[in-house]
Amino acid sequence: MAAYGLLATPAFAQVGGIDLLQATPQANYVRLPPKPSDETIPQGAAVPLPDMTIRDDEPFAMEADEVGYDQKNAIVVAQGNVEVVQGANILSAQKLVYFQRLNLVKASGDVSVLQPSGDVYFADAVELKDDMKRGVIRNFRARLADNSVFAATEARKVSPVVTQLENAAYTPCNLCKGVEPFWQLKARDVEIDEQDETVRYANAHMEIMGVPMMYTPVLSHPTPDASAKSGFLTPTYSSDNNLGTLVQVPYYWRIGPDKDITLTPWYSTDVGPLLEGDYRQLTDGGNYSVQFSGTYPEELDNDGREIGGNEFRGHIYAQGQEELSTYSRVGFDIQRATDDTYLRRYRFGDQRYLFSRAYAEAAQNRNYATVQGLSIQGLRVTDDANTTPLILPSFEGYYETDPYDSGLTLHAFGNAQSLTRDEGVDQHRLSLTTGATLPFVSEGGHVFKSTVSLRNDLYRTQDILINNGTQSYTGNQTRFIPQASVEWRYPLIRNIGEDALTIEPIALAVAQPTGKNPQEISNEDNRLIELTDTNLFSLDRMPGLDTVDSGSRFAYGLRSQYLFAQGTAIDALLGQNYNVDDETPFPNSITPGENASDYIGRVAFNYQPVTFGYRFALDRENLASNRNEITFGYAEPWLRFDAVYRSLENNRYLRDSEEAILNAAMPVPYSDEWSVYGGLRRDLTLDQMVATNLGLVYQNECFSLYLQSLRTFTRDRDIEPATQFTLRVGFKNLGEFGDY
Repeated sequence: MAAYGLLATPAFAQVGGIDLLQATPQANYVRLPPKPSDETIPQGAAVPLPDMTIRDDEPFAMEADEVGYDQKNAIVVAQGNVEVVQGANILSAQKLVYFQRLNLVKASGDVSVLQPSGDVYFADAVELKDDMKRGVIRNFRARLADNSVFAATEARKVSPVVTQLENAAYTPCNLCKGVEPFWQLKARDVEIDEQDETVRYANAHMEIMGVPMMYTPVLSHPTPDASAKSGFLTPTYSSDNNLGTLVQVPYYWRIGPDKDITLTPWYSTDVGPLLEGDYRQLTDGGNYSVQFSGTYPEELDNDGREIGGNEFRGHIYAQGQEELSTYSRVGFDIQRATDDTYLRRYRFGDQRYLFSRAYAEAAQNRNYATVQGLSIQGLRVTDDANTTPLILPSFEGYYETDPYDSGLTLHAFGNAQSLTRDEGVDQHRLSLTTGATLPFVSEGGHVFKSTVSLRNDLYRTQDILINNGTQSYTGNQTRFIPQASVEWRYPLIRNIGEDALTIEPIALAVAQPTGKNPQEISNEDNRLIELTDTNLFSLDRMPGLDTVDSGSRFAYGLRSQYLFAQGTAIDALLGQNYNVDDETPFPNSITPGENASDYIGRVAFNYQPVTFGYRFALDRENLASNRNEITFGYAEPWLRFDAVYRSLENNRYLRDSEEAILNAAMPVPYSDEWSVYGGLRRDLTLDQMVATNLGLVYQNECFSLYLQSLRTFTRDRDIEPATQFTLRVGFKNLGEFGDY
């Protein structure tokens, strides 16, 4: 450890070099003489010339206005702007005396030492002996590399790794003349253990702005430059309707250099104790983590009423991956909870689904292969574990050749999947797609891309209901889906001063057969179907494989971008889809049989400090808004604000919805430390609030305070609408510290 290395600084630890130094009035760069033997040197003996051979591990030099050597008594004296340098260690003083026979060094007058770590130490006088392993420093002061400060009336080096301070004070806060630091620790006795990287206090008290606020007979914390150390972290205090008054006291345990764990007991007035844990480990080729919690509260019914007895509730999130090579790895991701509402009731998240999987994957350039197993836990009131599917195994791979001289590339995509349930449809799938893509750019700048492919599917389906649920079907289904497409783009670019404007008309023609979605194939992976600016010009607009985007179609539109010289931009897109066959599954509109889709588009604007985005679907007949998503952001040091508005109407696959989300944060006027923030989320379809929050933050260079009020308005079984208050404080170098 370097933080307290002054007390055994290597600038004095070894000496060697010349036999005689005569006092000179000018500055000198010299080597200290070797320690003499006990035999007296006879007067008049021959004196050898200075030996400049480096005998120490690092070069050693001293500069002073005057340097002298008493040969008879083996005493080196340096006076006036003394500076001793060895490697990256620099000691400065007005006077330095080295008694070689006593192995004693005394330095006085504005003593300071600069360490390689950047720490600087100050003292009125220093007296060190036994190769500088022990000694006394009077009026000790130290400014460490992180700007924290130690001060003591006396410092004693009692061993090479232990220093004791008397009447000491410590603060990581900025110091201003005549003003008390924001907070400081004071103690009669302080021990600094360099080997253990720990500072221990006896009879300590904390002062905040000069006022004593807390006393403790014992206290310890890591040294400011220590590696991660075990110990208690900052507690959190909160209160709400579901958990009552809650205190969380985390303990960090440094198990080893490659692993650690944080254990956080919860003490609640309403639901009893809970233990939360977060384990982390690194390996040579991977990493692992496990987050878990468990409690044994009173058993509740769906309305949150106690029904007698206790039940275990908890959760586990576990992640891990291990690199097998530069291009491959294996891993797992586990998410499970004991029941549907546990995570939200105990503030571990608001997920509606939990996914667990084990996988092996490899990727190189555009080629990849993945094999995995997937388990799903639904947390909605309508979810049934018996009908929730298990996907095991699932394989997916893609291969693409390097371009030939003509630019032609060949590709192949394969998928195999087995989906089973305890009750309901089981389905097994094998799919293979092969194809080729040929790009072409004309002399006039027209960009073409032609693609042909053939998809082959084989399905084995069991217990699927067909004919409006009147029959159950078990059997095999095959389908062959040829596809050919041509995409055309014509980018037009014009420089406007230092800016650039791009206008690019684009068209896509896709030819493929219809009627490739038989009712004997269960749609398991295409439940959310929506035509947006992200898939308008995609060859396959479906998110999965079970339902095919069949039928020939055209997509056409215009993309443009205005790029400012400083890198900000305005981006826009407008387009439409036209289906040749009016009996296709894709929702061009809410009315089946319409060939032309809504007008699809987006506008994005990024010109700091403002960001703006608008994504839309406008009805082709009356331009009514069937889909809106508006985002707005503003970011300046004095104000951060973002807003989101979403609405969806007239979609055959998704329910109508409308919501607004607002968040803002700003500093308190005329203050660099205080800031406030707040936000809300409102369901405009139901015309009710979902959640609101308001917070107050104080943070300076050594202290932080976080106070938040959160109000939720929804009920889900044993989760009531609640108002939650949270308080958390942080002291730099005493547990956690940082931005909230």
